[in-house]
Amino acid sequence: MKYWYLLIVILPLILLSCSKKDKHERSLNDTGHDIQKLREDVLYRGDFDAYNSLSIECLDYHPGEILPFAIIMENKYNDSSFCIDIYESIEQIYYAGNSDYIDERTAKMAIENLEKAAKIGIDVAISRLNSIPKDNKNLTYKEKFKYAMGN
Repeated sequence: MKYWYLLIVILPLILLSCSKKDKHERSLNDTGHDIQKLREDVLYRGDFDAYNSLSIECLDYHPGEILPFAIIMENKYNDSSFCIDIYESIEQIYYAGNSDYIDERTAKMAIENLEKAAKIGIDVAISRLNSIPKDNKNLTYKEKFKYAMGN
């Protein structure tokens, strides 16, 4: 009889403790750094490591969250490796049928950054540019952007 009593009391306790989720579950994109400090380090110091951590952290945020930081880093260092992040951020914002809403100036910025990234040999940029028709002199930047996105 004692065993049944222990089973009735202990089994629900075990099941309840197993079903509790850790309230402090971390995202796979959580680098363990303070996001505000990362933002400040990128903005004010141009810190490459902070930018890399921030770009990982921003995967959990709204599309395009890394865009202003990528622009700042590209302008600060004139480093085309940030250009693919600029393009991809703009692409994320206008993804899933929203490319109709992009304006010509933003599309131009996206395509120009895609071209800069392709010039330094970034494969994904080269691939996206190859999806734009070769005879594209009459295409607007908005149309080029749609082709690069695959829309």
